[in-house]
Amino acid sequence: MRRDELREVLIEVGLDLLIDEGLARGTERLTFKRVFDRASEERGVRVTNASVIGRIWENQAEFQSDVLADVAKEEVVDQEHAVMAAVIGVADAADLSTVDSRRRTLRELFRVAAEANLSVGTTSRSWATIIGVWALASGSRGSATTDRIHDAISRSRAATDERSNAATEALMTFLGLRLRPPFTVDQFSRSCTALVEGCALRDRADAGIRGIALPTGPDGEVQEWSVLGIGMDALAEQFFEPDPDWVPEDVV
Repeated sequence: MRRDELREVLIEVGLDLLIDEGLARGTERLTFKRVFDRASEERGVRVTNASVIGRIWENQAEFQSDVLADVAKEEVVDQEHAVMAAVIGVADAADLSTVDSRRRTLRELFRVAAEANLSVGTTSRSWATIIGVWALASGSRGSATTDRIHDAISRSRAATDERSNAATEALMTFLGLRLRPPFTVDQFSRSCTALVEGCALRDRADAGIRGIALPTGPDGEVQEWSVLGIGMDALAEQFFEPDPDWVPEDVV
């Protein structure tokens, strides 16, 4: 097996171990022996120290830092896919004829998007591991391991921010919104991302941020909200205002 192929297999097995067992106090259980044994049992790949040490990694600590860096740079695509699936029905049924109806659509989009985010955040094992790596890396700087993890986190966040900004701009175009001065799209996207991450962490610990009954349905029906949805809607109220020059795309 080529070095790059073997490296990929061992990184994947290491990630599986972290997801299955959690970070605990770090990577103390992510040893070469345990990873080699699992690679043999699950992948049929026999690995020895001689085939790895000095050939792919200088030592076990370097391997562990590479696994953590790979976790840190993971893009949480499951969460984004769940949100898209939830909001597409709202968008398809949207009434864009008045400012009020567009505002109601925006509110409903945030309500369902928040629920989708929380559902993934509380059930995804990989998401919990990513958050754990962020927390582990935030405790210290200056070592080779934490510097690599911080770099991976920065690249992952930049990619997430880019996608979030594009989604925000598409939302503004769809609903005829513009930013209130002096706010920027990036500021709104980062605010929502931080709110999602914080609420999802809290939701894993208790159920107190869900199940809020509000009369926000089309005819005043009671709907179930979360603190996350309410917070995102409140952010939108501060950041956006109707664009008086907006024309629906199908009219242009």
